[in-house]
Amino acid sequence: MPTRNPDDSSRVGRAEAATMLGISLSHLDKLYGERATNGFPERVDGTTWLAESIASYQLPRVRARRAASAAVDRSGDPDELVNSTTVARMLGYQSADSLQGQNRIWPLLLERVDDESLTPTGRKRRRWKRRTVWDIADSRTGQGAPHTGRPRATPQGHPDRSGDPDELVGAPEAARVLGYNSPNALPDDVLRQADEDNVGPRGRHRRRWRRATLWAILDQAEQRR
Repeated sequence: MPTRNPDDSSRVGRAEAATMLGISLSHLDKLYGERATNGFPERVDGTTWLAESIASYQLPRVRARRAASAAVDRSGDPDELVNSTTVARMLGYQSADSLQGQNRIWPLLLERVDDESLTPTGRKRRRWKRRTVWDIADSRTGQGAPHTGRPRATPQGHPDRSGDPDELVGAPEAARVLGYNSPNALPDDVLRQADEDNVGPRGRHRRRWRRATLWAILDQAEQRR
């Protein structure tokens, strides 16, 4: 628990500050070392920070995501169907090619295709409603959700290692087991480790994981800390 100084201002140490921000101690130390450029709060007595200063601090990646959200093109009819080229432009990319590869927004788009058909050459033609693109952009950046001081894709709950290790579970349960606040928060490396990945006729992925696989992912995360 935070300690109180004589003037009753709540102060926190390294471990408490890192927990409040949802980052590791090494990340906290790096931010503090670069405080001249990232605006990280100064310590008040050489060892602790005012809890209010830590609570109000925005991580650089959070600021970047919010800036990206502000740059989203929100013009047009919300129900208009648009192709990947227009989706890319709406999200601030130069071309549709930028959406694919390692871009973490592409799996979210594939799961929420609003219209899919085949071209005369047999290629898939996917389209999305503008409102769908806006929803995905907001879920990616956390806009509209209560600010908790943690980045969206950081586990916020308590990992769960109970149950049958061979049971297959869907994305909502996988997110809960890993401590994420929603299925949309699952990162790419978790999606790639799904034990089953079935794609429906409209391009939507239905992924399932064995509980043992999710526990192994938890072990991997702990080893990286």
